[in-house]
Formats: sequence, C-alpha cells, structure tokens
Amino acid sequence: MNLIGRMFIVLIFIMSIMFMGFAVVIYATHTNWKKRSDELVEVRKELETQKKQLEDSKADMAREHNEELTKRREVIANLETKVAELSEENGKLTKENEQLSNQEAEDIAAVNLSHESMQSLRAEVEGLRKDLRKSQEDCAKLKSDLVTKTDKAHQLALQLTTYRSVGEKLLQDYRDAVDVLKKHGLKPVPELYTGIPPKGIQGVVTEVRPKGWIEISIGTDSGLVEGHRLDVTRNLDGRSSYIGKIKIIRPEADRSAAEILPEFRRGTVQRGDRVEFINTDELTAR
Repeated sequence: MNLIGRMFIVLIFIMSIMFMGFAVVIYATHTNWKKRSDELVEVRKELETQKKQLEDSKADMAREHNEELTKRREVIANLETKVAELSEENGKLTKENEQLSNQEAEDIAAVNLSHESMQSLRAEVEGLRKDLRKSQEDCAKLKSDLVTKTDKAHQLALQLTTYRSVGEKLLQDYRDAVDVLKKHGLKPVPELYTGIPPKGIQGVVTEVRPKGWIEISIGTDSGLVEGHRLDVTRNLDGRSSYIGKIKIIRPEADRSAAEILPEFRRGTVQRGDRVEFINTDELTAR
C-alpha cells in the first residue's frame, strides 16, 4: 500500500469519528415532537379555559363597571345639582356678605362718631363732676353750718321756753342740794367741785360728727354741765379698752354735744362707745 492509500485510510478514520460525533450530538438533541405536540395541546386547552374564565371575568367586570359608572353618573348628577344649589346659595351669601360689609362699614363709622361724641361727653362729664364735687363740698359745709346753727337755734329756743320753769326748779334743786351736802358734812361751795361729773354717770356715743365733735346720750338731767370731762371706753370680747377723753360743750336735758380732746386720744371714737367718768384719784388710792 502506498502513501496515498494510507492517507485515505487515516482520513476515512477521522471522518468516521467525526460522523459518529455528529450522530451522538444529533441523538442528544433529538426532540420527541409528538410528546411536545400533546403538551402544547394541553397547554392550549388550559389557555382556552383561562381565556374563557378571563372573558367571563371581563364580562362581569364590564357589567360591574357599567353599574359603577351608572352610580357614579347619578352621584355626579346629584353633586352637580348640589353644586348648582351651593353656587346659588353662595351667590346669596355673597350678596348678604356685601350687605353686611356695607352695614359693618356704616356701623364702624357710627361707632367712631359715637366714640368721638363720647370723648367729648366724657370731657364734659369730667368738668361737671369737678363742679359737682365742689358743689357737694360747699353743700356739705353749708349743711354742717346749717346743722350747727339749727342746733344752736333749737337750743336757744328750748332754753328760752324752759328758763323760767327751770329757774325755779334749779333754785329748789340748789336748796335741796345744799341740804344734802350739809347732811353729809360737805360744804355748799360749787368752786370746790367744778369739773367733776356726778359719780356713777354713764352713757353712750350716739353720733360722731366731723372736726372732733360727738353727741352722747346723757345731759343735764344726769347732772352734766358745760366743762365736765368724761372718758370714752369700748368693750370688746369682755375686755374694756380706753379710747380717749371728751369735754362737754353744749349740754341739754337728755343729750349733750362734746369735743374730743386730742391729747388724750388712744383710738377712734365710734357710735356705741361707752361714756363714763373714771376717777383717777380713787384708782390711785386703790
């Protein structure tokens, strides 16, 4: 065998191996088309079933969509009706608001005018108040003077009508007093007892007047005379406190006008305070 024959043999061997490899590869990649066809038929049936289900679902959804669309259209129609009503009401409210704004502007202008008038009236009222206070002060002063003069006139009238009868009574009282003094071994000399009120005398403050004047509930019937000095005390919670000393200025039968002595003042004299004579000599002796 020559060289060419050998080469052909080698080539044939190599080609055999290649064809055998191709056959193996083709066998490995061979597909069972019948089985694949059956599988595709099953898949098709399944897809058709799903398609039918989807079409039914689509029909249901279309029906529901139409129903929902109908409802939404009804809702929209109602909303459009309400919008129209609200628009009409808004127009009315806008007109009312404009009217109220105009009325408010008029009211503000009226209030400003009233405020200006009020300021003017306040200034005028303040002036009137000052005049009124001055008039009240003058009136109070005149009333005080009138009360004083009235009391004095009343006192003079009472004194004028009672002097004659009182003179005889005083004369008799004087005679009786002299007899009593003589029986007790005392001298009938008034100078020895000037300024000493009767022992045990007691009364109350009935009025407190301006400028240190007061009125008490006892007078000449109790033995008080002009110039007598009495003590003012106050009873609080069972304890007696000293308030001050007063001097009888104008005694009458059942009451007296007195002056508060500032040098003895220990408090403010009030209505209802007790008036009595405290004998400091007896207290010292005790």
